[in-house]
Amino acid sequence: MPNIIFEQFDEAYSRRSILDKVGKEIQLERLWQQSSAAYNYLFQVYQNRGYLTPQEANYANQISQMLAALQNQKKKVDQDLANEMMKHIVKMIVKQK
Repeated sequence: MPNIIFEQFDEAYSRRSILDKVGKEIQLERLWQQSSAAYNYLFQVYQNRGYLTPQEANYANQISQMLAALQNQKKKVDQDLANEMMKHIVKMIVKQK
């Protein structure tokens, strides 16, 4: 009986961990979309006006850095999620034997 309880706990923990990582991916995607929209807006301003004010240029630089950081975070979360799913699949295979 304790073994079944442990297996159920392990299964719930594994699923929760996967859902947490999926939630992080969704949050990063929202931030990416918002940052991209702001960057695209500044790009449109540049195209229409032909220049950016120093403040606008500073914002564009900051947004560019944020987009790079978000991309790096997403890569890490993607890798973590893939690893977690692989562990979950291996546990399911071992459990069936």
